[in-house]
Amino acid sequence: MRILTYNIHGWRDGKGKEGVARLARVIQSSQADIVALNEVFHPLLPAGETQPALDLLAGMLGMTYAFGVALTPRFAFAPLASYGNALLTRYPLLAHAGHHLTPTPGHEQRGLLEARVLLPDGRTPFSVYTTHLDHLSEAVRVQQLTALLQWTGRDRARPHILLGDLNALAPDDFQANPAALDALKASPHFGRLAGQGMELIPRLLRRGYVDAQAADPQPTFPAERPLVRIDYICLSAPLAPALRWCRPWITDETAAASDHLPVLAEIDL
Repeated sequence: MRILTYNIHGWRDGKGKEGVARLARVIQSSQADIVALNEVFHPLLPAGETQPALDLLAGMLGMTYAFGVALTPRFAFAPLASYGNALLTRYPLLAHAGHHLTPTPGHEQRGLLEARVLLPDGRTPFSVYTTHLDHLSEAVRVQQLTALLQWTGRDRARPHILLGDLNALAPDDFQANPAALDALKASPHFGRLAGQGMELIPRLLRRGYVDAQAADPQPTFPAERPLVRIDYICLSAPLAPALRWCRPWITDETAAASDHLPVLAEIDL
């Protein structure tokens, strides 16, 4: 089974141009069976189309989808669309629910999409949790994680996955090269992120999750010239022995398709 997580930048590339077909090509090339999406506007009608972008993408991939609302902003290009997380799957979608994470004044409302799919054996339900945490504050992300774990905790004894754009740095990514962290702190773009502390990923690990890319961490943002890893696939402890590999998925279109690289993992079930 292949699992992909992808922040799609509101269906737009770095120049603000819509690119549903390009996203479909990137995802199709990964041969993913389950795809988590962040920064999804839905229902957003691309120019000249009569179907929402999420419906178009699912149709191009031959998948079904679930969408979880985080908030309903008012942008000129998407006046009627909600903003949140989505899941695409080749497997039967049994149920899904969107949950709001802890709200904090001055910060965007964030959400968690919970979905349950039926694995190919036709007997085993499998839980997938998709989230996109705050981009401004590690303290706020930790609060959101506390709320998130109240939902995922119901599955702690069963195989499940938690994935998405966590906007957090992992301390282990810098152990072998502390100078890289110093350089990041000095960066005008990433100094704030690097200087906030790195509490969230260790908290996830202490709760029994396994960082699927820990053995070979590679940056995922920004897509054109990746410098930091903020997109994750996390496996529950019962699922961890099934991991075969995990890495950013890179094609000749990923640098332009979004501002994040997708991350792909293969699990041997």
